[in-house]
Amino acid sequence: MARFLLHLLLLFASLFFDFTTSADNGTRAPDFSAVLYFGDSTLDTGNNGYILTLVRGDHPPYGRDFPGSVATGRLSNGLLVPDLLCSELDIKQLSPPFMDPHLSDDDIRTGVNFASAGSGFDDATSALLNTIPISRQLEMFGEYLARLKAVAGEEDAKRIVSDALFLVSAGTNDVLLNYYDLPTTTRTAMTIDEYQDFLLQNLRKFLKDSYDHGGRRFIVAGLPPIGCLPLQMTLSVVHSVVRTCVDEQNSDARHYNSKLKHLLLKTQQSLPGGKFVYLDLYDFLMEVLNNAAKYGFRETKRGCCGTGLFEVGPLCNRLDPACPDASRFVFYDAIHPSQRFYELITDYIVEDIIPHLRRRV
Repeated sequence: MARFLLHLLLLFASLFFDFTTSADNGTRAPDFSAVLYFGDSTLDTGNNGYILTLVRGDHPPYGRDFPGSVATGRLSNGLLVPDLLCSELDIKQLSPPFMDPHLSDDDIRTGVNFASAGSGFDDATSALLNTIPISRQLEMFGEYLARLKAVAGEEDAKRIVSDALFLVSAGTNDVLLNYYDLPTTTRTAMTIDEYQDFLLQNLRKFLKDSYDHGGRRFIVAGLPPIGCLPLQMTLSVVHSVVRTCVDEQNSDARHYNSKLKHLLLKTQQSLPGGKFVYLDLYDFLMEVLNNAAKYGFRETKRGCCGTGLFEVGPLCNRLDPACPDASRFVFYDAIHPSQRFYELITDYIVEDIIPHLRRRV
């Protein structure tokens, strides 16, 4: 009898251990069937290489630390969040651009990337540099759904989309290109507060349309501290002797993010079964900038490419010597982060954001 009780106790202990281990591991990889990315250059893994635009990273020194040292169109020295997150979630190693004509059936089943560098929620932003706006990315998502149904069948396609993770990150180009930096009519036609509301209205439409197409789990990134991007600090020297973060632009970004969080809450309340989680890029980047050594960085105010003060896109090229070790720089060019920063933000997404998207059993 004692031996029987001992075996019973060991059995319960084993079951309890398996349960708690599974629960712990569940924070890293919920049951996502695919990952779909929409947004700008922080997510674009190569779509702009298939369109006529100057906003592209398919030339050295971009891709210097990518496997094989290939410049694939990613505006960084190596991998981006879409690649790193797909790998962390055990879906696949790289996030393929939807514009790639050689997508496999497995690529379609496990998700693709619609993001376009230089794009935004405002179609006028993309028109400035001939990139793919969020509105067009949504149309491409419709084309993807047709291909997914052809590959997986109608029922399986619905399940895949319902179980997929949607990650959206845009808005920075809208305020940089179409409001702060270039002489467009937007600044004279609207206050920054009004323009933010316009952008968020377009985001709300995108989320609703994606939900209507079957999407249920969304991560939506806020704006980073735009005034701390190396390019913006360089441009601010016109008004200041010292290159420092532009407080007004950072204040505007915080205001936008506050409105975005409210929008996501209202959207979740109005769309049953949907989960819309805010990704706080602002506080995360400020934490890294303010405590750079803690995260292994040496340089926070300029990029690794060239002088690091203004080089981005076509201005970051093989004629500009890049720094020896990009992992010591928060930024690879004057706007875009290095792979090392993307690794940190991916860890943050997996550990702090993904658990909010787990479905209750």
